[in-house]
Amino acid sequence: MRHSRSYFLAGSCALFCACGPMEESVDPPTPDITSEAELSQDLNNQCSGPKLVADLAPGTGSTFPFDSVQVDGVVYLSVVYGPSLDTYALWKLEEKSGGQDLHSGWKATLLLGNLSDYPKRMTVVGSKVFFIMDDGIHGNELWKTDGTPGGTRLVEDINPFGDAFPDNPLFQLVSVGKTLYFPADDGTRGTELWRSDGTTGGTHLVKDIAPGFASSSPGQLLVDGKRLLFAADDGDKGRELWKSDGTNGGTRLVRDIAPGSGSSSPEQLFRLEDGTVFFVANDGTHGRELWTTDGTKEDTELVEDIRAGSEGSDIAWLTSGKKKLYFTANDGVHGAELWTSMGCEDDTRLVKDIRPGATGSDPRELVPLKGNVILFADDGTHGREPWRSNGTTAGTLMLADTHPTSPPPGYEPSSLAAGKNKVFFYATTPDEGKEPWVTDGTPSGTRLIKDLRPGPENSISGDPFPPFVVGDGATFLYFDETVGAELAWTNGTASGTHVADINPGPASSNPVIFLASHDWVYLVAGDGTHGSEPWALSTGCFPKN
Repeated sequence: MRHSRSYFLAGSCALFCACGPMEESVDPPTPDITSEAELSQDLNNQCSGPKLVADLAPGTGSTFPFDSVQVDGVVYLSVVYGPSLDTYALWKLEEKSGGQDLHSGWKATLLLGNLSDYPKRMTVVGSKVFFIMDDGIHGNELWKTDGTPGGTRLVEDINPFGDAFPDNPLFQLVSVGKTLYFPADDGTRGTELWRSDGTTGGTHLVKDIAPGFASSSPGQLLVDGKRLLFAADDGDKGRELWKSDGTNGGTRLVRDIAPGSGSSSPEQLFRLEDGTVFFVANDGTHGRELWTTDGTKEDTELVEDIRAGSEGSDIAWLTSGKKKLYFTANDGVHGAELWTSMGCEDDTRLVKDIRPGATGSDPRELVPLKGNVILFADDGTHGREPWRSNGTTAGTLMLADTHPTSPPPGYEPSSLAAGKNKVFFYATTPDEGKEPWVTDGTPSGTRLIKDLRPGPENSISGDPFPPFVVGDGATFLYFDETVGAELAWTNGTASGTHVADINPGPASSNPVIFLASHDWVYLVAGDGTHGSEPWALSTGCFPKN
């Protein structure tokens, strides 16, 4: 079975399907399950295993999360539940002791119930949470909550004729200081840039960029200090790069990159820690290439025509290396390889031709680690394996040959997830099967964490969620026929890796991790009594090593 990237689909699939596929075993290995007593002893009482937070759908009913955020440790959770999975609600989950007492329990407060639509695009601005919802009366509109049922309400009916918000997966709400910015359609001026402070009077159009009924469709919103950078189409100069300080006069075109009515269509806007902003655009001459901007017309410029001519260099996987950008590009000679840039033509270069020739190593899943980058690449000899680069040819090396010779299709390492000082991933070896791995960016520090299911059988099955990083640890889904699909967690060491059998025996709890706060990791799981409900695992279960 393939585990969907959607929390709801993952939950419903877990409810109606068996986890797999797994090969049958006449005499399966004994699973490595940690008892409650062992947890307390091994972790000095800092971890008592996962705890049930609340039974939101009493009895055997199940709850599945759609969206969630946390404000100062308080969790806001948008869910669906009921026998037909057609009832939606917004809940607040508050740990009573503020993380001081592992046994204090939680208070669950229903903020909105019996909804026909789920609250979505939840965004924190100060102490408030904004979200989009259709209450069956006003259409998709802007709502907010202060954590009380009385303070959970419609902000404004922006579009009295229908939905104010487009049904678009790229649609964004972003916060700048104490203000929320978002694209919305009021029914008369198309989809334009709006702002809100949570009050009716403070919710208004920033600028009608494409005058009249036409839409400028602001997108790719990037917070750059106290302003926004985004792509928009004013109906005259095509889709180009714009900026806004939240005022009508301060919202204007940065540069007409593709002159005239043509569109450069800026995308992949990315900001380094030092404030350098990169994006990918097509000026009509060089193809889609790497650009940089400081928000002024004069200093919005092409970084380098990596693939000379109009074809474009297929730039992808933009990743931060503090003051250095890592990305993949194809210059037409070396194939898709790893590149780096600091924003100037002179410092934009191919890092290393990992797979010599025109085929390219096709780097994927770039994630940052202490100023370096970890990635998967195929050098043409070892197959796709984990690599590390510090931006130099000598400092770019393969970290491990996880599957000696070339791993066959479907057995390549996958799911890089970056922690503070480690990166977690899954890899398959002939002797241990598919198991969790970790790297600190060195070959000696790249290793199998633990063979949780001893022997060649997989403990990670199907198409799982990537490891969910918690500080310098991670959680993931463990599977074994004798315990089912259960919650596992690790601090990157064998002794710090545990599995909890939330639903005892071969039945599965099918955990889905959805959020982490300072003190808790939140998930939904079914223990066989309550159905799928919110649980929490203390961050004390991830001791430093």
